[in-house]
Amino acid sequence: MATHQELTGQSDEDLVQRMIRSYAGRFGDAYWDAFDEHARPRLSPAPTIVDLGCGPGLLLQDLSARVPKGDLHGYDLTPAMIEHARRIDYIGQPPTLGLLDLLKDRLPFEEASVDVVAISAVVHLFDDLFPFLAEVSRVLKPAGTFLMYEWVRTSLAEYMGRPSTSDAPESPEDFRRRSMKLFGTHNHYAREDWRWMLTESGFDILGEASPAGKFYQLFIAAPKVSA
Repeated sequence: MATHQELTGQSDEDLVQRMIRSYAGRFGDAYWDAFDEHARPRLSPAPTIVDLGCGPGLLLQDLSARVPKGDLHGYDLTPAMIEHARRIDYIGQPPTLGLLDLLKDRLPFEEASVDVVAISAVVHLFDDLFPFLAEVSRVLKPAGTFLMYEWVRTSLAEYMGRPSTSDAPESPEDFRRRSMKLFGTHNHYAREDWRWMLTESGFDILGEASPAGKFYQLFIAAPKVSA
């Protein structure tokens, strides 16, 4: 699996800053409305919540304010992301943070022990999503919730016309060059492809939302209940 840094030539710190700049546009009110509708009613009183590919920790920071009794955990492949997540403030207990390669490592949780698994803009990089989905299913409680927030396929013209997330000056040529390197990766799967992989892996889709417009889709899923 190639990382975003390898695809674009960015440094780890460049990607940290890009994720910080783009966070508010991706995790606004529409995301939290979907969370409150579908995930919050399923939480236990002191839920275990895991953010995979947690990046600089901003989602965990929001979760610590919205679910202050939560036992939060965040894992990422990039040390700079975890370092940033350790430096920010949290309302509740600070999360457990660590490095994890989702393609090689098992999730460090017992079976049926986690209330929520969240992952954002990571799994489009995977060549085969099914082993990862099996691992998510293993650790989720029967009443647990899987929040998968991902890029979805759009046309090249739409993709190239999306807003830049760079605060620094970026020429149209640089934006086009970076975007062309990422287009195939970000547009790997259509909405129906994500739905099919989730249902084939034993999940029911509870709801969907598009908190950041046409380029991303949030899928809220849960383990299928045996008859």
